[in-house]
Amino acid sequence: MIRNNASQKIDNSTRNYIYTGYLTAIFGGILGLVIGWDIMKKKRTLSTGEKVFSYSLTDRQHGARILILAGICFILLLTLTIIALDV
Repeated sequence: MIRNNASQKIDNSTRNYIYTGYLTAIFGGILGLVIGWDIMKKKRTLSTGEKVFSYSLTDRQHGARILILAGICFILLLTLTIIALDV
């Protein structure tokens, strides 16, 4: 029972991290790029010395989407800002 609760808490915190990544990506923040990269690439070392991804495959796919969305939104926001300053 305790193990399930701990696992559920980890899933909830990961879910919140992914939601935060999408929100910051939509608003063109660099934080979205950082969160997306972190979810995609973060690894941890097991007691055996083996390195494994910290997040599941599904979460890493969300990380890739967050990274792409943040990049597009950042470029769009930067372009709109430059256009607005030139007028």
